[in-house]
Amino acid sequence: MSDILELGADGWLRNGEPWQPMRPFYGVMGNPVSHSLSPVMQNAALIEREIDAEYLAIRMEPGMLRHLKQGEASRYLAGFNVTAPLKEAVAALCDGRTDQARDTGAVNTVRLEDGKWLGHNTDSGGILTVLSQAWPGETPPARAVVLGAGGSARAAVDALVRWEVPQVEIRNRSQGGRDRIRQWLSGRGLGETVKVGPLAAGVEPVPEVATIWICCLAAEVETVPYLPVASGKDRSLLLDLRYGNQLPAAEPPLGFIHLDGLPVLLMQGGLSFAWWFGPPVPWTAMREALD
Repeated sequence: MSDILELGADGWLRNGEPWQPMRPFYGVMGNPVSHSLSPVMQNAALIEREIDAEYLAIRMEPGMLRHLKQGEASRYLAGFNVTAPLKEAVAALCDGRTDQARDTGAVNTVRLEDGKWLGHNTDSGGILTVLSQAWPGETPPARAVVLGAGGSARAAVDALVRWEVPQVEIRNRSQGGRDRIRQWLSGRGLGETVKVGPLAAGVEPVPEVATIWICCLAAEVETVPYLPVASGKDRSLLLDLRYGNQLPAAEPPLGFIHLDGLPVLLMQGGLSFAWWFGPPVPWTAMREALD
């Protein structure tokens, strides 16, 4: 991705050069963001619907978010998606949030109305749709393990709870991350039902029941060391929310069904598009753009 926006002290920079938007624009904010395929997908959707706007990758540091919201730079900004590490920080700055965004405590989609930020979360719905379609059984698995504790992990837990997976566990390396997600679980009334523990390599036993793993780790962090060596007698599925050059090259364990993050990107992107523009969502154009 070569077309990158950044917010400087005097306004927008597009590929390092001063840029003044002349029409509404949308984007995906995060850091890193150059890997994102959201611009390819969303611009295809805008063309299909004949909407006079564009969608760009926006490199953004958490400390610049308040400056963006309060300054002139947001004048033509009509909405945006949010990726790591901004989902919780953006949620705190929103003037209003949907129930889904409040439940997850993380925002991945923002709509601007009269200068106000209205936050939504389409990650949970995207994850739930992909998992329920990919899982080969008629009922949810007996167990699910979420690797990571950030905004995407909250969306994953929310999806698993809505899917009524009986046993949900969260693994995270830092004590601070575990403390924050325990606080969130407690606020959701899930403090006693969803277990939180350390993320350690080489200790995961072969599962005795059908299990799903959802990887919400940072770019290029290896997943295999935190998984069992094989799927066991029942089915196992790994959904890694990363894709492209952020996805480690290692093969999943023996017997695992393996999905990368592109199906979730498509689903959450379509749900975001619908929240900005209403139906119909040009699913075919978006899917073909990703292909």
